[in-house]
Amino acid sequence: MNQPESFISFLDAYGEARPPVMRYDGKEDFDTWQRKFRNAVTTLRGPLPDRVALKVEILEEKEEADHTRRTVRIAVSDVSALIAYVLIPKVMTDGEKRPALVASHGHTQDGIDTTCGVNVEDAKRAYGLEAVRAGYVVIAPSWWGWHGRDGHLDRVGGRDKCNVIQNAASMYGMNVTDLHIQDGQAAVDALCEMPEVDAERIGCLGNSYGGRTMMWLTIFERRIKACVAAGSMNTFRERSLKLSSCGIQYFPGILQYGDVPELFSLVAPRALQLQAGALDGLITPADRDAMVETVGVAYTKSGVEEAFSYVLHPEGHFLKWDLAAPFLERYL
Repeated sequence: MNQPESFISFLDAYGEARPPVMRYDGKEDFDTWQRKFRNAVTTLRGPLPDRVALKVEILEEKEEADHTRRTVRIAVSDVSALIAYVLIPKVMTDGEKRPALVASHGHTQDGIDTTCGVNVEDAKRAYGLEAVRAGYVVIAPSWWGWHGRDGHLDRVGGRDKCNVIQNAASMYGMNVTDLHIQDGQAAVDALCEMPEVDAERIGCLGNSYGGRTMMWLTIFERRIKACVAAGSMNTFRERSLKLSSCGIQYFPGILQYGDVPELFSLVAPRALQLQAGALDGLITPADRDAMVETVGVAYTKSGVEEAFSYVLHPEGHFLKWDLAAPFLERYL
């Protein structure tokens, strides 16, 4: 044997021979396609534990110069709870209700601490902190494996912590993407019950894995009116061929039906901003540009072309709050 067989070559050939069957070609009635594609994607969801009544426990409260930060535990299911930071602006009049944002962290070491600027000097990733300073009420959920939900990491060792929990969850037929959607919906429930929040003006934002989770959450959570996803304009096809995606970003089997461009198209007609950095080495420019075209067609067909915003900024793998802020202000 002159050259060993490669699993990458196998996946490449398999995908070429079996492309997604529900790509949108612009010819079919968009509403019909969107409904059929959403139904197909929904069939890929796994079992989930039963939700329980909303209960929010405040574990800690700290006063910062311009906002109050609460650490909360939110009951999600009969077997799980979500740890999150809630940031509330200090300058509010009695009875005032503000728009709110779910701020999703990426694969940063410090998770929600980074997003909310807690004991971490990383201003380029502290978009949750930027949002509360701009007047939004913010909730920053901690995903499994990060701050407050990392009690299992002593068993992970040097392995990828995302892949380890996905391997374990799959033995029960579950996938962690589904669990994080459920967690995100519990976070939205908590926002809607806060006296400081206008439940009709809820949006979300996130970078990298944060952008990916907010894509999924927005697809399945209709209360979200505007989504800003940064650093997530790569495709599952590309990630599979580079063996570079962690296991908690997708529903198993998604490439039977579509890819990330089609998934972002499910957000329409609600407001969507996609951000990409010109220096982001994790994003393939050809895939990025094709995605803009596909999603743009979806919004045009939905009759809300202006509700889709694409921003290519000159930096790297970052969400730029100064570019997200005017978009969110317009739609929330």
